[in-house]
Amino acid sequence: MPRFRAPSLGLSLLLLLLAALVWWSWPQHPLSLPYIDWHGQIHKGDQAAEDVVMRQYTAAGKLDLLATARTAYHEPRVDRTMLSQVAVERFKPGQQLHLRANQGVVERHGHRIVLSGNVIGTLQPDTRVLTTEVRYDPQTGIITSPEPVRLERGQDWMTGVGLWASVKTQEMNILHDVRGMYVP
Repeated sequence: MPRFRAPSLGLSLLLLLLAALVWWSWPQHPLSLPYIDWHGQIHKGDQAAEDVVMRQYTAAGKLDLLATARTAYHEPRVDRTMLSQVAVERFKPGQQLHLRANQGVVERHGHRIVLSGNVIGTLQPDTRVLTTEVRYDPQTGIITSPEPVRLERGQDWMTGVGLWASVKTQEMNILHDVRGMYVP
């Protein structure tokens, strides 16, 4: 009958030391994860991330669009990414844009970005747009909103319902119920 042979003292001490290191380095409480609204369901393939940075470049390799978000949750089944604490910035000369909002949704392979919740946009250095929701198409540079809107330029302001704006031409139109104040 073969005799059982115990490991050497050195090997036993090494294994004990490794086990102790694993024990002491193991987190004492669960790691905190960002809060993401899972809509009550998680599906295979869904992805979540925090401190997200998305970049889009021109054909010449220059930065065209930069979007940041605190959290992102992507549903590949419907090709939609939900974002929180979103900022979108466009860098093309003469077509600068800065949008920020509490939430955002990127749909259809990034062809449309819907921002909602305390939306603040800057289209020219001195023009601000304030509303609750905008839809931005990065390819065409068109911004639309069906919601009440306030445009501010210096001391002048206009309010109304609905917005159509072109980042390329710097043209903005409030669609109806327009009121405003012009300070000469």
